[in-house]
Amino acid sequence: MSIAFPKSGAEIPVELPLPLAAKVLHWLTAALVLGLFATGVTMKQLGQGPAADLFNLCHKTTGVLLLCLVLVRIGYRLFAQLTARWQKGAASRPVHALLYLALLVVPLLGWAGASGFGSRQLLFGLTLPEIRSPEAGHADLLLLGHAWLAFGLIALVIIHIGLALGDYLVRDSGAD
Repeated sequence: MSIAFPKSGAEIPVELPLPLAAKVLHWLTAALVLGLFATGVTMKQLGQGPAADLFNLCHKTTGVLLLCLVLVRIGYRLFAQLTARWQKGAASRPVHALLYLALLVVPLLGWAGASGFGSRQLLFGLTLPEIRSPEAGHADLLLLGHAWLAFGLIALVIIHIGLALGDYLVRDSGAD
């Protein structure tokens, strides 16, 4: 951790490290997003068969875990009042807001699409509640939106990484 010191004599608050819980939630989210993206692309390439079915079950189960984790993360962030810890750059707040929005919308679209197909089974004999009736139609469209937004989420992750690296480099050069 580096501490930014004011150069112009103005009072700038000392940057505090993120609590361990926030770091764990962040990296668990990152791991789940990357794993979900990889399994989603892989199962689409596999098409039909037992391996694709297993990937599908793993993907849906992990998607539910991600949705729950994101809700916990949002609750923790609000409870711990961590909003002021986002970078001060102009792009950081919108990117974080879009990341959180995508982390909520992508799994919900997948859930709605799976419900629309009547494919609500998860691993360990669990079943998702139905949030969209198979008779309602448009399951293909929901899953297409799920896939496109997942690619958008990965693009946001790349932007997020770039902003974090830029912030780290600026802080590191300012410590000299």
